[in-house]
Amino acid sequence: MRIAVLLDRARLFRWHTAVLDAMAEAGHTPVVRFRDTAEPLPISVTAILDFDHARSHAGPERFSQHIKAKAFDAFIDDTAEPSAITIDLSSSVTVQRVAGPVLRPLYDGSPKDYALFHCLLERRAPHLSLWYSEAAQAFDIGQPALDEPSQLAISFDQTTSRLIEGLLRFLSTGNGDLLLPHGSAPPVHLSPGTTASILKSAGGFVSSRTLRKARRLGDTFSGNSPRWHVAWRAIADERDIHPGTLNLADYHILGDDAARTYAAPCIVVRDGAAHVFVAELPEATSVGVISHFVFDSDRPGVPTHVMTSEQSLSHPFVFERDGELWMLPEQANGGGLDLYRCTRFPDQWQLERRLIDGALHDATLFDHDGRLWITAGCEAFQSSTADGMALYWADRLLGPWHAHTHNPVV
Repeated sequence: MRIAVLLDRARLFRWHTAVLDAMAEAGHTPVVRFRDTAEPLPISVTAILDFDHARSHAGPERFSQHIKAKAFDAFIDDTAEPSAITIDLSSSVTVQRVAGPVLRPLYDGSPKDYALFHCLLERRAPHLSLWYSEAAQAFDIGQPALDEPSQLAISFDQTTSRLIEGLLRFLSTGNGDLLLPHGSAPPVHLSPGTTASILKSAGGFVSSRTLRKARRLGDTFSGNSPRWHVAWRAIADERDIHPGTLNLADYHILGDDAARTYAAPCIVVRDGAAHVFVAELPEATSVGVISHFVFDSDRPGVPTHVMTSEQSLSHPFVFERDGELWMLPEQANGGGLDLYRCTRFPDQWQLERRLIDGALHDATLFDHDGRLWITAGCEAFQSSTADGMALYWADRLLGPWHAHTHNPVV
């Protein structure tokens, strides 16, 4: 499918070439046309982005990197050949009249990218949707997660990554599964903002970040920096569990001696004893391992390593099936989800096979209507790992496993 993409020469980012490359990889023919709008972003905004890039030693592949119009030479097409659809990624408030349907991103209901920057400078994510000239309703993408709202460049990377994913999904699925439910609509940001309002937001963003940095320095010196913990409490029976309420004063923190942190506990009961598997992150290496301890006389033992890897491990999902004990540890930077079988409890585990390729997080297996399912956190391009959920299904544990056709389902 031939797709015309409208851009502004004065507001070009790496994410624009990324969406063009992704469309070409999907079998489309994207062509670029520049609109006559030439209003650059305020220097204050570009200065914040440049500072973030310099501080994090960001490479040229980051979606928030500014690029020159020359980077689009391979996609320029000045012919009059018609396109099946036009995607308007310009900053103009108006939609350019073209032959055929037009698709345009909306940020909290506004088509202008000032609305996007307003949200990010307020340290919140916009709700992403798509305006389509041939439909009476907007098409929904969702609200991306921002892992570090005080880092404008990272927030921009993560938001545009989910936007690219949504655009590709619209083009590949016939867009029906993206249609918002009847009677609902994405949030509407009535005022996309002006240069003056962006300058004000940028000033507030910098001031807030300065105060936050001072607080973080104080937390570091006082030893109160945020870290992962595993905590436990004793209960008489399940009636002591009240959904929606949590009193931290009732819990005891698993000691971590400041040289390591623990997270993601998974409990297996064997011979009346509670065996707990946890993700352990040593401060010295930052390469996660799986550890294990037993509750003895209502007190936790000392965690010891039971699984290590060159890749960082986390989320030890342990379960029993077919008379065996299995584990699906998270190993996202290893390129896939691997299934391990326990050959000696609790400290010997053998790799059985890779079930699913891809960077998956917090995989959880369950039965439903005679079929096995796995839910997992998924990512797209440079997105957060905390805002997308994928589903996979199989008829047997060892597979083959199949991706849900509408992934990410959330």
